[in-house]
Amino acid sequence: MLFKQIIGQAFIKEKLLSVAQTGRVSHTQLFVGPEGSGNLALAIAFAQYVNCTNPGKDDSCGVCGSCVKFDKLAHPDLHFTVPTISPYKQSREVVEDFREAFLANPYLNDYDWLQTIDSNANKQGNITTDECRDIISRLSLTSYEAKFKTQIIWQPEYLKTEGNILLKLLEEPPQGTLIILVANATEKVLATILSRAQTVKIPKLSDEDISQAMEHIHHCQPQKASDIARLSDGNYNHALALLQVEHDGYFERYSAWMRYCFSGKVDELQKWTDDLSGTGREYVKNFIGYTIQMIRAAFIYKYGDQKLLRVNEQELQFLVKFSAFVSARNLSEITQSLDEAVVATERNANLKILFLNLSLYIGRQLKGAQRAA
Repeated sequence: MLFKQIIGQAFIKEKLLSVAQTGRVSHTQLFVGPEGSGNLALAIAFAQYVNCTNPGKDDSCGVCGSCVKFDKLAHPDLHFTVPTISPYKQSREVVEDFREAFLANPYLNDYDWLQTIDSNANKQGNITTDECRDIISRLSLTSYEAKFKTQIIWQPEYLKTEGNILLKLLEEPPQGTLIILVANATEKVLATILSRAQTVKIPKLSDEDISQAMEHIHHCQPQKASDIARLSDGNYNHALALLQVEHDGYFERYSAWMRYCFSGKVDELQKWTDDLSGTGREYVKNFIGYTIQMIRAAFIYKYGDQKLLRVNEQELQFLVKFSAFVSARNLSEITQSLDEAVVATERNANLKILFLNLSLYIGRQLKGAQRAA
């Protein structure tokens, strides 16, 4: 993975290059950034750079033996730990699947990955005790050829108490070892692990970065590229999903839904949910994401700095009236219910039942805000 293949993140790339060029490479690092920020890709690009035999000022050479192997994720001194689900207990059992999944989409999330190894993955992923012991065992061996024997632990949020097995290794790894943990949220990582790693904070991507990528890489028209960038909210994995699903008409569907929720007329809601359930689960997940953005935009319009709004004129006109029904009290309740709906959609819930119940719940929340006002 070359730095130039990664979308945006110019500041982080410069920082990592400076660290590598000055030789101040911390033996245990935590790359933490929101989903779709490119944190995993950056970790691999950094590992490739510090092991490149002829690194340039701005990137790995890309042609030396080390780079060629890193590019295929097949270097003998590059090791991955990833979440697994039963019956798999160790990452080595699914590493070929992971290589293929990453090379196809360097911005994949844990759900995408677990679906790769089991399309009916309703089970909870984890990083097992056996995996932790295997990490210690493999890093105790002499490297084959690299300057740094590299261990990447993706999604350490899945490490529960078994993660304490790794504490001594993280604090004092063998000479010439580089351990990079790649996480989305520090609050879900064991505090004992956090205290032993140097943190590299990676921001979400800017709308401009995503829009340019949509235009130059995926050949989108400027307006569509701009719409995808706004809807993806800095998440390039989400932007890629939006490319695959028609997202025109989100506003019309959303504004109608909010009116039906408030009116509470079951016959209208049933017709609406029947129509939505026929669009496909990827469309539904993206539509829920749009709804969450609009609910938060209504809150910002009412209480915050309107310069922060990322809406078009049509959406703004809707928010002028709709914001009266969003309050500090119901914002978290509504967004939590929508987040839960995303999870339920991923787990193949009955969409008609799910959205009818959700609609009635949101309707009660909106009416509650009106009464409080």
